[in-house]
Amino acid sequence: MVLKTRRARGDFHAILRQVEHGLFRADYSGEINPENPDEREILDYHLGTSATDVKIWVEQMALGQGYQRVVWDELPQEAAR
Repeated sequence: MVLKTRRARGDFHAILRQVEHGLFRADYSGEINPENPDEREILDYHLGTSATDVKIWVEQMALGQGYQRVVWDELPQEAAR
């Protein structure tokens, strides 16, 4: 039996923001074809009632897909308003 090892995929970028009182959203790109990251990407997100829970969910999902770590990017100033 041959076991495939996943190659490290580098950093996974996400943005966390509070969309209203008690509701947090992490935005990130979701690949249509994870085997070929050069293919078209679509936006994806995760919602939760705790910023900590949303971050944990995204970090576990990214690690499970073979990323080394999650980089939490800042929202652009005009989008933060």
